[in-house]
Amino acid sequence: MPFFKNQFRLNIMRSSIRYVILPGIIALVIFYLTCIVNVDSIPGSKKLLQFDKLAHFGMFFALSGAIYFDYFRLHKGEPNRFRWLLFGFIIPVIYGGLIEIVQEHYFSRSGDWMDFFADFLGSLTATIIAFTYMRMKQKQ
Repeated sequence: MPFFKNQFRLNIMRSSIRYVILPGIIALVIFYLTCIVNVDSIPGSKKLLQFDKLAHFGMFFALSGAIYFDYFRLHKGEPNRFRWLLFGFIIPVIYGGLIEIVQEHYFSRSGDWMDFFADFLGSLTATIIAFTYMRMKQKQ
């Protein structure tokens, strides 16, 4: 019986690292990059497509994409669509909005609607790709 208890604890520790600690570290890195980094250190221009917006898009595309991929594998290609959408799209978009609010009120940066829109588009693009991939896998 002690073997099974130790194996159970090991499985809990592994899943905690995978589903709590690693996403928490990724979230902190995104928080750092979007809130704390000095705006003057980010290259930019007055053009429509700025590096800052591409960075927001890329970070939220990667965040949502990693969530979709991992959740898809965890559930052996049969994810609950509502939970998949909740964790892969809705929560990251809310997180992006909260980052902009925190920037506006608690840091020496201003919140930017265009940054939030870039976050939204990054998560939306990952969502479209994930659901298209799942639909293609189900047809096979």
